[in-house]
Amino acid sequence: MATPTPSPHAAALGVIYAVVAAAIFSTAGVIVRRIDLPAWDISFWRSAFLVVTMLPLLLWQYRRIWIDVRNAGPALLLSALLLAGSFVAFILALGLAPVANVLIMFGATPFITALAARLFLGEPLHRHTILAMATAVVGLAISVAGSLQAGALAGMAVAFIVVLCMSGNYVVVRHRRDVGMAPAIWLAGVISGLVALPFAHPETVMWSQVPWLFALSPGQLVGGLLLYMASLKRIPAGRAALLGLLELVLGPIWVWMFDGEKPDDLTLIGGTIVIAAAAANVWLDSRRPAG
Repeated sequence: MATPTPSPHAAALGVIYAVVAAAIFSTAGVIVRRIDLPAWDISFWRSAFLVVTMLPLLLWQYRRIWIDVRNAGPALLLSALLLAGSFVAFILALGLAPVANVLIMFGATPFITALAARLFLGEPLHRHTILAMATAVVGLAISVAGSLQAGALAGMAVAFIVVLCMSGNYVVVRHRRDVGMAPAIWLAGVISGLVALPFAHPETVMWSQVPWLFALSPGQLVGGLLLYMASLKRIPAGRAALLGLLELVLGPIWVWMFDGEKPDDLTLIGGTIVIAAAAANVWLDSRRPAG
């Protein structure tokens, strides 16, 4: 069944939410560089802080949250499992492959999301959107072409699990945009934390690392996810995923600004292509008649 067309104001707000979410997500690299812990420890504490900080908010609005949980039903659990899968698989992928290889796989997210939304939700897949997606993937390939390394197929395969999980969650949240899915983020934190715990050593964390862990979890992770879920209530899943590619462009820029690591020319050229493709797609969507 086709989804209703959002109003121009709601669609514009959805675009803003998606762009701000991508900007928030893109700060992960800068924050992680300031946390001197193994990847599994970071994963555990990120999940733990997510659970602890979100719980008071959920309890404060427990009546509305309980209504959302009851109305969402299996969709909420599915969203939580998909999010938890993406949390865990992302850490594993970075341990098996260079970041550049992982980013190439993430470039497939808009394709998978748009196709799944078309298949399961009946959302339209316009020709200019397909062209914008293809252009964005070319831009991402250019941006990491100089740093590809061989022997990372296992890591890229795990990264593709992240793509499948995030695309699936986009579609689930978009399908049940009539209810709040914030409890799914909390439940995902519980699941991913339990998965990471056997591989982590929580007792090694230092107090100086706690502020950065808070910035990474309640700030970067929860803030970005809530904004993306808000965007999915207002714009098609494929467009939200396409705008999400800005995260992969902005990440190296923040590292350049704060840590002095200047991206190479190919990274800058590819990033420009991705931003131009996303902007062109949003502009062309805005020119389509409503209905």
